[in-house]
Amino acid sequence: MIDLPKSKKHRMFSLFYQNDGFNIKGDSIMGRQAAGWSFLKSLILSRNYNKLGIYLRYAADKDILLKDIEPLLSEDFKEIEIETIGYRNPLPTEKYGGIQLPGPNIIDFANARSLFGHHKYSLCGITHTTASHAIMDSFSALVTEHVMPWDAIICTSESVFNTANRIIDARNEFLKTRFEKKKTFIPKLPIIPLGINCDDFDFDDNFIKNSRDHFEIAEDDIVISYVGRLSFHAKSHHIPMYLALENCAQNMKKDVKIHLLQCGWFANDSIKKTFIEETQILCPSVNCVFVDGIDQFLKYKTLAASDIFMSLSDNIQETFGLTPLEAMAAGKPVIVSDWNGYRSTVRDNKDGYRVKSYSLGPGFGEDLAYQYMMNVIDYDMYVGQSVMNVAIDVEDCINKLKILIEDKEKRVEFGINGKKRANSSFSWNIILSEYEELYNELNDIRLSEYRNFEEFCEPKLPSNRLDPFYLFNDYPSEILNDKMKIVKTKNINNLDIDKIIELGSIKYAIDLPTVDNMNKIINSLEDKTMYSLKSIITNVSMDKETAYKTIVFLLKMGLLSKEK
Repeated sequence: MIDLPKSKKHRMFSLFYQNDGFNIKGDSIMGRQAAGWSFLKSLILSRNYNKLGIYLRYAADKDILLKDIEPLLSEDFKEIEIETIGYRNPLPTEKYGGIQLPGPNIIDFANARSLFGHHKYSLCGITHTTASHAIMDSFSALVTEHVMPWDAIICTSESVFNTANRIIDARNEFLKTRFEKKKTFIPKLPIIPLGINCDDFDFDDNFIKNSRDHFEIAEDDIVISYVGRLSFHAKSHHIPMYLALENCAQNMKKDVKIHLLQCGWFANDSIKKTFIEETQILCPSVNCVFVDGIDQFLKYKTLAASDIFMSLSDNIQETFGLTPLEAMAAGKPVIVSDWNGYRSTVRDNKDGYRVKSYSLGPGFGEDLAYQYMMNVIDYDMYVGQSVMNVAIDVEDCINKLKILIEDKEKRVEFGINGKKRANSSFSWNIILSEYEELYNELNDIRLSEYRNFEEFCEPKLPSNRLDPFYLFNDYPSEILNDKMKIVKTKNINNLDIDKIIELGSIKYAIDLPTVDNMNKIINSLEDKTMYSLKSIITNVSMDKETAYKTIVFLLKMGLLSKEK
């Protein structure tokens, strides 16, 4: 029988923290990093959590974490207790109810949980891009791996939810055809959007004026902003936006200019060169300015200075899209493509406009999928080629952009609506409460349902990750056992034990027996006297696992020998 889990409500799961998932200070910022930092920041700024459980792969990450969150702690909230949980033993996360992961792949963590019992805690992942093979594989494997009904993978939009279920359904259909399955269960796939810290985008009139002055914007000029990675193959193809802006610029009053502030970063100089050249070719009538998006303050200036935010995403990598929400929080009307997650955040003709998008249908991408599967093309080319089969309706964009350029009252109306929506529906205060509800729901499922899954909850490693000394136990001549007899040797290894463990061929290893335990066993043995392993364990009052590991090491070093 497995032991009964403790019944307790949990406000916040422990957080698996690796700096790469939360770092926005590097030379490039990925969407998953911006989302991770925003989530972490919200936990601190909410003031609701004076204790956080942090599950760490590397001990050094704790110092990085504390350094990152220190500026967020105000004078009246200087103390926040951080309980660190070591990667090799996740069991202490049980008191928090589970682990919140910064990505969607929960399978490795479920495999690790097998050793302790799946009923001990829940796992909760979150989706970002779903286009890579690695992520598709992780969804496909959910139906056969060690995940439980009290686990979850947060889908940040309905589009992500649909994608995940298509993968899972296809896998189930294959298994149904291949095998007779008696029990099927997968984690929950709740739809919870990403959140934003709305206060970061609450710009006053003085900051807005200074920001426009910074970019040398005349009072009546129109500023269009784009914020995000500058990548035509992996983020958002710029040509539809450039064409629409050029068309509008050519029809502006003579003394009014359109400015395009593109705030982001380039993956390499070749991509940068392409963007710069194509602004000159496709929208020469527009003042195009590229802004360093790595600098968060410049991002705020870009949004503050803008009259309209635009993002015409056409990439299958996009799943949610934080930047339109940030623009809405800043009180800016937005023009976005009618594309996956944008459809869940921007209300058409209320917060801004959604521009029609078109793509090929099922069956047209099989050759592309096959080339990617066979490594004929890499992931970059896979998503980049798919972009060439997605179209944004440029004429629709022009018509909607003209409305906002010419109608200041409409811009103000949409800006007010969007700001209210960002605060009421996407503020982290709102989203965190949805996380709490999910965590408690998972905990309730775990406590009420685990008895129906006892055969899966017995502590044991998964079949493809078994104990090597079980898998390969026919390799040695003999397996250590309680009846085996050993004797202390003489003149085989004359090095002291503390010298032995400093040898280069030894000290690389982890979990070596301690010097104290080795000396304890050696000193308990009389010269030329045979001892059974059972008697040695009794004499030194050591647990069996520790004693066996110590004895086999001493045998390896020639300090002990088996009875002949």
